[in-house]
Amino acid sequence: MSAIIDWNSWSHGQILLMVTCLGAGLGSFANVLIYRLPRNLGVVAGRSFCPACKHRVAWYDNIPLLSWIVLRGRCRHCSATIPVRYLLVECCGVLCALIGIWRFGPTAAGVAAFFFLLWLAVVAVIDWEHMIIPHTLTVSGMLVALSLAEATGIGIGRAALGLAVGAGAVLMVAYGYQLVRGRVGMGGGDVMLMGMVGAFLGPWPTLLVLFGGALLGTVYILIRYRGQLVADAKLPFGTFLATAAGIVLLCGDAIFHWYFGLFPV
Repeated sequence: MSAIIDWNSWSHGQILLMVTCLGAGLGSFANVLIYRLPRNLGVVAGRSFCPACKHRVAWYDNIPLLSWIVLRGRCRHCSATIPVRYLLVECCGVLCALIGIWRFGPTAAGVAAFFFLLWLAVVAVIDWEHMIIPHTLTVSGMLVALSLAEATGIGIGRAALGLAVGAGAVLMVAYGYQLVRGRVGMGGGDVMLMGMVGAFLGPWPTLLVLFGGALLGTVYILIRYRGQLVADAKLPFGTFLATAAGIVLLCGDAIFHWYFGLFPV
């Protein structure tokens, strides 16, 4: 696959700076999504504002990574605390960009990996805090995955099949749970999330994500309830599915090889 950028014409320092700036900028946008989507606020129109005093944030106070440090985590106008999460999400954006390009190179696959990891991080934070997964994120993720499928090498056919397998598997599990327990166990957000995951990864890795998410969720419940499996415990399942999807994206091949190596023919 040909590179999007002529890597040989750039120094390592220039590459690092470019990827860092891109990651920090989109990490800042991720903060906008995390705050506004659960509150049904527009994410395109309207400038950033302080949640405490509602004062608009000046451009020089909205520079990714730097502004939070310069302001020492406080609003310039009302001195209200700016949660450290804002800085951490921007750092996460940088990390996602660096990992995507490092793992897959300056290709369409690297760009897709960066976008996928950042979207997973946004989903994980929103679901953890609000127990919802906005369809705006998952639908846009599906469209990006399908539009890049040929360029990344996964192919539109596998991407579409992965979307169907991911969404269909969760629908089947949710329907089976409702038949057994008599109530809804997973929401439509989980279905859409796994559809997005499938469109990026393809069918087989998607099933591994579903298993990994269930495993991580079980471990979380055991830790939270001190070794007891509580059937009625509320669980931000999307957070664990997103975490598992990131792991499978980066280490899926190694996991498959390890697993099938346990059963030599």
